[in-house]
Amino acid sequence: MEMDYDTPQHFMCPISLQPMQDPVTSPTGISYDRRAIHRWLAAGHSSCPVTGHPLSLSDLTPNLTLRRLIHSWHHSTTTPFPVERSTPSPPPLREVDDDDVVERLVMEMEGGGGGSWCPPSCDLLREAAAVAAGSGVARRRMVGAGVLRRVLRLVVWCGGRGSSSGEAAAMVEMLDACLALFHALDVSADELRPLVADGHDLVDAVTRVMATLEAGDANATRARESAVRLLEAVTEAADAPVLERLSPEFFAAATAVVRDRGAVSPGAARAAVRALANACRARASGACRNRALAVDAGAAREAIELELDAWSSPQAPGGRRATEAVMALLAELCACAEGRAAVASHPAGIAVVARRVLRVSAAADACAVRVLAAVAGRAASPEVLREMARVGAVGKLCCVLQAECDAGVKEAARAVLRMHSGVWSGSPCVSAYLLSRYL
Repeated sequence: MEMDYDTPQHFMCPISLQPMQDPVTSPTGISYDRRAIHRWLAAGHSSCPVTGHPLSLSDLTPNLTLRRLIHSWHHSTTTPFPVERSTPSPPPLREVDDDDVVERLVMEMEGGGGGSWCPPSCDLLREAAAVAAGSGVARRRMVGAGVLRRVLRLVVWCGGRGSSSGEAAAMVEMLDACLALFHALDVSADELRPLVADGHDLVDAVTRVMATLEAGDANATRARESAVRLLEAVTEAADAPVLERLSPEFFAAATAVVRDRGAVSPGAARAAVRALANACRARASGACRNRALAVDAGAAREAIELELDAWSSPQAPGGRRATEAVMALLAELCACAEGRAAVASHPAGIAVVARRVLRVSAAADACAVRVLAAVAGRAASPEVLREMARVGAVGKLCCVLQAECDAGVKEAARAVLRMHSGVWSGSPCVSAYLLSRYL
């Protein structure tokens, strides 16, 4: 498609070849029009169209600066959009009747065709996902028509399919299409909470599917990434009764995604960490049990390794979000003795937590100080206290007292420094002046 030369090239969407109206940026730095990239991902793709790197909806961030520049350029020109020439162009995105897609989807999900029930086709599910991603009105219509509840039931149905090669391949394709529609509906935790009030079957089904997808092809990897994002949404919305009954397989499956971070997208690894943190939240009476199960699955070690990988280079995409998720998980795990031991025993555990203090965000600072305070509690061994002084954790706690931090964070740091000031004041790695000044 040949466009007017007056159109700045960086205003053009690489997919639609049209000026962007609502630009979003991927972790690789490429900007797309929101509608075009949503349709691309809803069609089953899981990589950046330009670079080929893994990409998901959660990785996209609004590019407000570029949007303002485009709008300013739009108002300063006499023609709102460049004129298309008569040269051959790529086939445009097929326009669909949104109402027809919604009606057909609801009918097939209800078994409106008569006879024994059979699931809707994957093509229809993907078409509905594309419609929901591109139209807020259609998305609200689907949610109002009960499509979300039926999609979750269909996910449970997929989890109960057979394990033969033919059935497994069909199950992966169906599950991938279902999860694409679920994520395109973009429901909030409040909208999802009534549907997962008794979501044991849903969590168990997704967990079983993830266990079978650990060593799959590209389609299986995409389905696995979508499944762990569903688990993140369900654990965020679920109440205590659901969280209390999470199985050890859930923690093993979520931890396996973090362990396989090189084979999945960064967003999927972060979703797995958040799902584990949600499961260990103190609001569930079974949080202590869940924390122990997460530690047994290796969640603390893999979270620390993920943090090391996320900041291995200064330009690592998603580093801040990964750090906040990892620190939140470690703070929850360190509420139990097993979690504190796992962090302290990792060769880089204390060091990586201390290094993130005052470098990322206020949320990361609060969680990191919680981790250091838990590890350096009254039961801390002399080896742990010496390690904290050697890697700079004590100096960072002193810096927290000087910085503009939340009062609760400062008080937690001050309590730890007071508790062990006698040990640390004689260490060559700690400034005695700082300890005496702030204590």
